[in-house]
Amino acid sequence: MSKTSEKIAEFIQKRPRLHACATFAENCVKKPIFGCQDCGECILSYTAFTCPMRCPKQMRNGPCGGTREDGHCEVYPERYCRWWLIYRRAKKLRRLKKLRKLQKAHDWRLEHTSAWLNVFAGKIEPPSWGNE
Repeated sequence: MSKTSEKIAEFIQKRPRLHACATFAENCVKKPIFGCQDCGECILSYTAFTCPMRCPKQMRNGPCGGTREDGHCEVYPERYCRWWLIYRRAKKLRRLKKLRKLQKAHDWRLEHTSAWLNVFAGKIEPPSWGNE
């Protein structure tokens, strides 16, 4: 991002009330719509707008290998595997190429911070909106 956006993010992050407001606003949008888990390192634009952190094993680069033949999770058999859902949605949205991008390991220091501010601060990559 730009130096200006980094300065704005730094300004907000140094003020606990402003930071809390920014995080609250982000969560008001992302939690009900996408099932966001507040990881601070959002990759929704790569995972067909389905949060992979809802996986009980928090797999960010694909299924764990325990996905059952019917698409259900090995940990919670009553639920579908998050990656099964991500694949189905990516296919419908014609965003399968996005799933090929290898995501780096999750930075747990960013947990419960604003991913939007982290993008502006240059701590994480910005979203990728195109289908390529």
